Amino acid sequence: MVGQSISHYKITDKLGAGGMGVVYKALDLKLERTVALKFLPTDVAVSDRDKQSLLREARAASALDHPNIGVIHGIEESEDHQLFIVMGYYEGETLAQKLLRGVIPVHESLGLAIQIAKGLNSAHARNIVHRDVKPSNIIITNEKVAKIVDFGLARVVATASATQSISSTGTLPYMAPEQILGEAIDQRSDIWALGVILVQMITGSHPFLRPNQGATTFAILNQPPAGLEVVPKAVHPLVYRALSKKPEGRYPAADEMLRDLGVALAGITSSPALAEEPTHTHSVNARELKQYVQNASTPSWTTSNPTRFRRLLVASVGVVLATFTLSFLPPVRQRFAGLAYAGSEKHIAVLPIANSTDDPSFGPVAEGLMESLTNELSNLEAAQQSLWVVPASVVRSRNVNDPTSAFRELGATMVVQGSVRRKGSRVQLTVALIDSKRLRQIGSAELEDRAGDLATLQNQAVAGLARMMRVKSSEAAQTPGGSVAPGTYESYLKALAYLERFDKPGNPDLAISALSSAVEKNPRFALGYATLGEAYRLKFLMDHYAPWVDQAFANCRMALQLDDRLPPVHVTLGHLQTTLGKHDLALQEFQKALDINPRDASALIGLADVYENMGRNSDAEANYQRAIALRPDYWEGYSVLGAFYARHKRVQDSLAQYRRVIELTPDSPEGYSDLGAEYMELNDSQSAAAAEAAFQKSIQLTPNYQAYANLGWLYKSQKRYAESAAATRKALELNDKDWRVWANLQLAYTLLKDDEKMRSARAKALILLEQYASVNSQEAPVQSMLSTYYAEDKLRQKALTSANAALALTPKDPDVLADIAETYDDLGDRKRAIQFARDSLKNGYTLTDLQERPALQGLLADPSFRPRGKH
Repeated sequence: MVGQSISHYKITDKLGAGGMGVVYKALDLKLERTVALKFLPTDVAVSDRDKQSLLREARAASALDHPNIGVIHGIEESEDHQLFIVMGYYEGETLAQKLLRGVIPVHESLGLAIQIAKGLNSAHARNIVHRDVKPSNIIITNEKVAKIVDFGLARVVATASATQSISSTGTLPYMAPEQILGEAIDQRSDIWALGVILVQMITGSHPFLRPNQGATTFAILNQPPAGLEVVPKAVHPLVYRALSKKPEGRYPAADEMLRDLGVALAGITSSPALAEEPTHTHSVNARELKQYVQNASTPSWTTSNPTRFRRLLVASVGVVLATFTLSFLPPVRQRFAGLAYAGSEKHIAVLPIANSTDDPSFGPVAEGLMESLTNELSNLEAAQQSLWVVPASVVRSRNVNDPTSAFRELGATMVVQGSVRRKGSRVQLTVALIDSKRLRQIGSAELEDRAGDLATLQNQAVAGLARMMRVKSSEAAQTPGGSVAPGTYESYLKALAYLERFDKPGNPDLAISALSSAVEKNPRFALGYATLGEAYRLKFLMDHYAPWVDQAFANCRMALQLDDRLPPVHVTLGHLQTTLGKHDLALQEFQKALDINPRDASALIGLADVYENMGRNSDAEANYQRAIALRPDYWEGYSVLGAFYARHKRVQDSLAQYRRVIELTPDSPEGYSDLGAEYMELNDSQSAAAAEAAFQKSIQLTPNYQAYANLGWLYKSQKRYAESAAATRKALELNDKDWRVWANLQLAYTLLKDDEKMRSARAKALILLEQYASVNSQEAPVQSMLSTYYAEDKLRQKALTSANAALALTPKDPDVLADIAETYDDLGDRKRAIQFARDSLKNGYTLTDLQERPALQGLLADPSFRPRGKH
């Protein structure tokens, strides 16, 4: 909808989506103001009665006039009869986003809780209950004002929904016991939610959140809140009272809780030491506190209520019965075993598929099957908020081959293990779904097709895996991109395997040959054309032969003619337009992919990359954060955002993201290596020690060239040149294809004054750098580094061409500017070199950064150089 006009509103951006609807940023063309438009979820059927209910709720909420409540301007209806609420738009972040960065200081947590309580108190005074108070419904503006949004919408959506569930009138982790049990609710349900949020802000952990929905429900109903040992004792009485399992044990109104919050904040602010005195800031005696603790710990229901017990029991039986409905149609022979996975969060990785055939030529089919199965499960992910699929490229790059490694390094709670075997014309496919945390098999499938139809076997396997995971699947989700004959599907799978390693000489040609044969035999195989377009794009990146671009576009257009609902086609077109420098067209293509599948991570990252290339860093950051919002418990989004912050010298922000990566995957070598690299940016002895410890931890987990290379760079900065060279050589023993590592070794030998080894390392670095630049010509740091090599070799025209290309791509990158200072100095233009050195200081470089570059020592000693930046 972005770019469209609804009534007198011009939609400019999509802000978010959830169970209560989709929110867009828009310009009110009549009043010339920015607003937020919230549309009801598309799966909610709004009857006339529902519409009247929504209007009543909106009118009541719009009457609320309080600085801690988001304003509602009105409710309107589009030409296609979609209801939407017009709300105030606020610059800032949600409390959920703020919590991603970790614990909030106690005094700040109490201050935010006071603001939330004030807003709730105002609403409760008008007999309006929110029903869905949670961090994502609280906006913290840039002025540090907390605003509660979405008043009353939860009840309306619950009433209108044709398929009500336990989460229809709230969000499970923040639902009070009476909400879960379907009992009457009032303002005390909102007070419960505020108590949960307060604990989460102070401790960084949710007091009732468990690995799955059933365990979370049990904890809310039966268990005391967890993690309160780190909450100041002065806050204990009000938290325990707010979290009473039974409503009558809680604060009867928000104003009473507001009073205690204010007293607690005043006491902690005036004397932090008194925060550990449980009775100093509250008129609560030991007996009352004991009662509050008991109320928050005593189960809220028992089997003494037969009606309630029967209701819960019937729901449980429904879950069990659903696990015995696995069935398949001929001609495929299959056997399934196992029960369904009941977890609410399903992070799944497909491990390499074993080739059980004696014929090695069948190996690429097995490799491609891993890629294809991952893609098919990702199609299910598009419609499932709880299903997150790890890209096959990530599984391969991390060399993950077993469930334990998948859980530790990727955060995958489930893995698919499998094997494929050809026997004459028959093909057998076996898949097993493994709980990688508990190391138990959830279910398995043994499938066989006499005609060798791997496409059908794969679709049946995906359907079975979906049932085991208890996610919805459909034929359309399983067979996107058109049908394909059994005889050519193997060619398609082989092509996927070749494209996974497109950098290997000959692989792009092998993929193109296989795909060309597939679409020739199956001219309506849209996914075949789409993949062929991607193959030609990758081939263009390898040799920059212009006709490959035309072939890529032609095949993508053919795919769209056959099926215009294929996100990969638009992603390929987006990358093509990015390569050609047509950023506006690239943005359109990535957005089309996201319109089809809002959870397409490759499209989101592509969109963010384009924005960054355009210098629109705030838009780039917003899209990286959108990727995280879709997968808040998946490490990769934080890793990508951390790298973005690192590129823009936002060290503390970057560190926060990498710490989150390690929290989610504590045995990730890459996470520790990235964390160490950012610690180095702080340029102090304590951070250097932390960096070295992180690198050593990474190596201890799994020896890897990134950690060794970073360790070598750290030793260089500490003038430990011999150790730097040794660590860098270790890195090259593990991977000798990275020009950056050879450049680091060149620098180490330069500082050791070992000219012979320096020249050898330099020659290797330049060869690899030129190869890399031929494929990645749009990376500014690559072009600027290339300019320094050419300038040192006195290749003036080549040096200036690369320097100008780098500046055109990112004119304010301090590393790029420092490289170009080196370039001009080597070319004998000291005046321009000094100007670029000064520009690097203006844009974030320090004098120490410049001093660590041997090639700039003459410039830094020049009296004409007067540093005006940071020191």
